[in-house]
Amino acid sequence: MPEAKRRADDERTEPPAESPLRRLGRAMIKPGKAQLIAAVMLFLVGLGAVMQIRANSDEDAYRNARREDLIQLLDGLAAESDRLEDEIADLERTRTELKSGEDTRRVARAQLEQRLEAVSILAGTAPAQGPGVRMIIDDPETKVDGDVLLGAVEELRDAGAEVIEINNSIRVVASTWFGGAGEQLVADGRPITRPITISVIGDPHSLEEAARFRGGIVSEITGPRIGGEVTIEQLDRLVINSLHQAEPNQYARPASGPPTPR
Repeated sequence: MPEAKRRADDERTEPPAESPLRRLGRAMIKPGKAQLIAAVMLFLVGLGAVMQIRANSDEDAYRNARREDLIQLLDGLAAESDRLEDEIADLERTRTELKSGEDTRRVARAQLEQRLEAVSILAGTAPAQGPGVRMIIDDPETKVDGDVLLGAVEELRDAGAEVIEINNSIRVVASTWFGGAGEQLVADGRPITRPITISVIGDPHSLEEAARFRGGIVSEITGPRIGGEVTIEQLDRLVINSLHQAEPNQYARPASGPPTPR
């Protein structure tokens, strides 16, 4: 009789069975070693799958491109490579002249003036001239909006554009913004009238080929969504006189010196 009573008391004191949801919550709060290893393996497998999908998408984009489009792309890359090699050669020649100690001050001053001129052109505070293209966009239904113009500017910059001007009056620089649509199309807050003329200084062949690349700006504007027309003219000499009026910074100020290490 006492033995039966003791067994009954033990059965009454046993803890209730833990529910599956509670076990899952406890495992998430304090995962075990096996669970951590499984989570890392799943993460690596998922990351590999995403990278493979992206790689296949890029390969499909080039696999489906026409031979003419691929040739245009290679020509643009070759022109950009040549430009960068020339720039590297100029920098190495300048370094050699500065290290030689022969008339170092004159070389440094000449390089400073050259850099100042280049920066002024990039900043849009100085006129510029050189070979390039003139692109005229005829948009009868006024469907070209700020996003389309921004895409055109980015494509031209990728193709090596050094100076860009819109409608012979708006100088496009790094801070230029586009907005609006229809008759309210603007750049830096200034209205853009139609037809839209984009003047670009750079390698004429590379600029035109980049614009006409399938899926590029010409395809987008002449496609059914916009229904416009694009005319591109290559020029041996293009003069851009419009200037960008830089606004004073609201928050940034030149630093008085290098920061003091803590």
